Amino acid sequence: MWGYVREMLDRSSIGEIFGTAVMFVAVVALVCSAMIYASGDELAFFGLLAAFAVGTTGVGIHIASREARLRRAGN
Repeated sequence: MWGYVREMLDRSSIGEIFGTAVMFVAVVALVCSAMIYASGDELAFFGLLAAFAVGTTGVGIHIASREARLRRAGN
């Protein structure tokens, strides 16, 4: 399993890895904000919106970096 992970990280660009990390942080924040909002805290809705926006940004970073890597490689 670690060989597969190492191979995947070797062929990924820094932007792809960073975009994935941003998405992971956004998912954690989204789940936490959803639980806080469900417990009755109305202000946690802004956390939900922010986490969704950050997650969308992470997807954009990941996809743009992947497209740039593939374009440089000639694929």
